[in-house]
Amino acid sequence: MYGSEMVFTIVLLALLIMQNVRGMRRQVPLGHFSAGVVTIVFGIALDHARWQMAPAYLLFVVLSLLLLKRSFSHVAVRSIGVTIGALLLTIAVTLSLALPVVTLAAPNGSHVVGSRSFSLTDEARDDAYFGAPGERRELYLQVWYPGTIDAAQPSPPVRTLWQELYRGPRDPVTFLFGYLRGTETHTYQDLPLSTAGTSYPVIVFSHSLGLTAEQNTPLMEHLASHGYVVIGISHTRMTLRVISSQGQAIFPDPNRLNEAFTEGAANDAQEFDDRAANTTSAAERAEIVFEMGERATRMNEQVAIRVADVRFVLDVIAAPAKASAELAALLERVDANRIGLLGMSVGGATIIDACKIDARCRAGVNLDGGLFGQYQRQPLSTPFLSMVSAGNKKYGEHLLVNSTSDYYEVLVEGAGHGDFCDMTFVMPFMKWLGANGPIEPTRAVDVVNAVSLQFFDAYLRDGPGPRFDVQEFPELRVTMNEAASSK
Repeated sequence: MYGSEMVFTIVLLALLIMQNVRGMRRQVPLGHFSAGVVTIVFGIALDHARWQMAPAYLLFVVLSLLLLKRSFSHVAVRSIGVTIGALLLTIAVTLSLALPVVTLAAPNGSHVVGSRSFSLTDEARDDAYFGAPGERRELYLQVWYPGTIDAAQPSPPVRTLWQELYRGPRDPVTFLFGYLRGTETHTYQDLPLSTAGTSYPVIVFSHSLGLTAEQNTPLMEHLASHGYVVIGISHTRMTLRVISSQGQAIFPDPNRLNEAFTEGAANDAQEFDDRAANTTSAAERAEIVFEMGERATRMNEQVAIRVADVRFVLDVIAAPAKASAELAALLERVDANRIGLLGMSVGGATIIDACKIDARCRAGVNLDGGLFGQYQRQPLSTPFLSMVSAGNKKYGEHLLVNSTSDYYEVLVEGAGHGDFCDMTFVMPFMKWLGANGPIEPTRAVDVVNAVSLQFFDAYLRDGPGPRFDVQEFPELRVTMNEAASSK
């Protein structure tokens, strides 16, 4: 909570208690009322007003009106009022803690981080699958990169967390996520690309179902600060919200999103456990995974669209002239022979498929994804790493067994699915629902950042084989195939 919110909560609690105190001098509650007004004005001036505190603001209005009342209400009436007031205050505090404003740790690389936003249209495809057959498929890209700051110029603007979700016209999404303006990142908008390197390796990121290209912001900053260009794709109509090149907000297709969620939820972990209990080999367990994944036809269709999005971005990296002049100038400084793919959840399934069928993928990192895709039965032939939670580990055994190139499986003990992205600190209430694990959010971020960087350094920069330090990160349980063991 903001400091102003904590002060306001204390003032409200005091006003609420005063409703049950007889004989109190009138100046005392009036003084607290004045303090409450000052706190509200101060919070608005600092842009600290958040919808999470709406129940508390409502309570303040009611208590302020009661100050006009001279008589003392019956004890039953006062008891009911205090109970309702305490409930409103509890709701406000709970919402503020469940959806907090946080301070993000700075990335530890040697580069400052710049970022730019782009729209990219694939003229060869339309959005007929999403009920828009006449519209060419337009993607929103958020690009992080090693930047440079000119000390002689005015200080560049700093991006705030998940900024795309509240940019542009007002709508329900901007209302819900606008409070994230209070969380500053360590990324500067529109910095010039650093001249420290002649070219930079590039990583293309695919987000999870319904989220956004910015959903792993600390990871993107970490990689960019260490000399990578990271291109986050918001898969239009499968992401929470993007602004088109025409300035219009585009939201997910609710029917398609619901189909995917429904199919994903239908894959019951207990079904796998029951069937796997009667198997004697990894091949038999792999067949169960294949069957479960192949049932999710709508999800697999959407993964295929995502894979096509990723491959289109790879085409543009190889031929920057297809992009706008500004994006082309940035892409001309990346090394198209050093491309890594990165994805979380369904985005992880996306990059698994993409790495299987596109040789331009030199290395891939999957953050707790898998199970879905149209090429599940095809082995990986690209160096690959999967970071997994305990609940999803079972679905990736076939990748470990069947991969013909270096493969690493890194189990992060204590992590839930949401801990592999920013939800670990943006939505800590997910821990209460079981989607996030007991691992501390800052620790989850540190683990994901360190493991991802070490792997990409090994395979995109020809560094030494990744040997993840279990002394530094005792949460890690690392398994690798024979090819990886020899690197």
